[in-house]
Formats: sequence, structure tokens, C-alpha cells
Amino acid sequence: MGNSNSMINVTFDRSQPTVYYGGDIVSGRINITIPGNTDKIHDIHLIVTGDVGYTTTRTTRMQNGQTERITDHHNIRIFEQKVTIGQGLSTEHNEAGGRINNRASFESGQYVYPFSVHLPDSLPPTIHPTDYPFVRYELQLFIEKKWYNQDGQCRYPLRVYPRVNLLQKINSQCAVKFDTKRNDIKIRGIIQRAGLIPGEKTNLSLEIYNPNHATIKRIDVCLIQRYEIEQCRRRLELIRFAVPDLVNRNDIHIEVSCPITVPMGISPTYNFKNKNGNTCVHVNLHYDIKLEVKVKGIFSDFDLQVPIIIGTDSAELSSFGDATKVPSLLADLNTMDMLELEAHDDALLE
Repeated sequence: MGNSNSMINVTFDRSQPTVYYGGDIVSGRINITIPGNTDKIHDIHLIVTGDVGYTTTRTTRMQNGQTERITDHHNIRIFEQKVTIGQGLSTEHNEAGGRINNRASFESGQYVYPFSVHLPDSLPPTIHPTDYPFVRYELQLFIEKKWYNQDGQCRYPLRVYPRVNLLQKINSQCAVKFDTKRNDIKIRGIIQRAGLIPGEKTNLSLEIYNPNHATIKRIDVCLIQRYEIEQCRRRLELIRFAVPDLVNRNDIHIEVSCPITVPMGISPTYNFKNKNGNTCVHVNLHYDIKLEVKVKGIFSDFDLQVPIIIGTDSAELSSFGDATKVPSLLADLNTMDMLELEAHDDALLE
């Protein structure tokens, strides 16, 4: 990654974009080209940061007596690690004679700095990094030198997810049974398993009792991601489809089933609380499968939500070494980035 026209370029050891999990190492190289008229390098800092951002609103009274709602933006740093990069300084031909952060002088040429940062095990997942509320991770490079004509700062977004082992989650391997009765229509359902991983397929079975022969126009199945960052609540619809073989049916008894495939690239279910001094931040991300039942008639539609758990597992984590799986992961992460732009308020989140 990086701008080939600049004096500085950062390349990662993993193809980008990718997911880094809690406990992983973010590593790569910094390539710096020093022009011939440079006499001394000043500080260069490589920092990996994690930030949580959210908003709050308050009402103030103005001088004319009217009230005004003000939005305050909060930014909480939950992780920061500065990397010493001067020790690994080298050129294509020989080792350099000093360390950058000791303000050593270097001749013009191409310099390479390997870096590695170990991520903590417990970090909240990257969430909607483009706008509030967010959980955002970045690799930042700060340069203090006149010859570097840009703003002196390079930013590389990182996607970080916690590791969630479904075997440690109670009842994650069990089926999820649910039922509801609205307008004399009774629905019983089973989701094959409560705990799933990205890319996995599960089965949804429905049994519908409809004694009054109401016309069920269709039933939509949605996978909803819900997240809460302090007081900010959002929901994101990941998938939506209509149950096959269930269009304008008015039978007394209906049995249908359909597969549900969990999208690749999505974060695991996670609840994060962090208290640092006087600052406390809470991030909660979870999922449910929502059934929207469309029935002929006024005010006849209804829906129900069934919670599920999304996790990670060793097979998925080891797939980074499989080059055949990387392109699909890249595509799914880019799809997630586009989806996250559509997140909206979730006033119904309990």
C-alpha cells in the first residue's frame, strides 16, 4: 500500500485489505527514499492506534431564551503502540550507521524499516470506521522533515476483530427454536445452530398454522448486525431474501425450509468494556435473524427477531495462508465497507 509518487511507502506482509485478529502481529516494511540534498533526518514515528468515537447531545439555552441542541463528539483511545523503527534500518547494500530516532545523518538513497506490532487479545471489532459512532484502527506514520512535502502524516486503516471461540459460548452448538402467534397465524421455527462463523451455511425451518386461510404474501429473512457504542445505537442489514415457495399462500398448514449463508468478512459477536482512568467506554455488537411476515390486509404484517452468535474458528484463521481464499476475502471486506455506509439509527435496540 502507499503512494508510489511519495518519498515514503508502507507495505504490509499480508495482502490488504485483511482482518487482523486479537493477538495477531501487524507487520511490514517502510520504504523511504532520501533525496540527495538531505542532511539530517528528524523523528519518524510509526504508531498503531485504536479509537472509539461516539456522540452525545445536550440542550443549552441561548441569550434570546430559545434552546439549542448541541452534538458533542467523543474520541477515546483504547490502544496505542509506538514502534522503534530505526534499529532495523538498512539499504540494499549495507547496514546504515545510525538510528533514525537518534537524529542520525544519512546519505541519499533507499532505506527499509521492518516493523511489527503485537495486538492485544481483547479489542473491540472495527465498526463503521468512516463516521460516528465508530471503532477505528490505523497505522499512522509521522515524519518531521522539510523534504517531505506532504502533510507529514500517512494513515493506513486496519480491520481488527476479536477472536471468539464458539466452543466457549454456552448453547452455541444447539438449535434455536422459536414461535409466535399474531392475527391467528402461528409460526414455529428452528434455526439449525445458534453459533455460526462467516461463510457458514445453516438451515431455517418454518411450520405455519393458518386456520383462517389468511393470505401470506411472503416472508422475508434478514440478517441484522446491531451495535451499541455508548449511547449510540445502529443497525445494519447484511442480507435479505424471501423464503422460497412461500408466495401468496393461504393453506391451513405450511412447512418450508431454506438455507441461510453467513456473509464473509463480518465481525464476531462481542461485548467490550474498558475503563481507563476516568474514561469508560462500552462497545456491544450482536446479531439476529429477523423474519418479516407480510400478510394481506391492513395492519396485518408482523415480524420477529431471533438472536444468533457469530464467532471465529481455527479453520478460518488459518485460511490466510491459503492464497486461493484471499481474493474472496478481499471482495467480501470491500462489500462490508460499502454496507457499513448504510448503517442507521436503531431506536429499538434493547
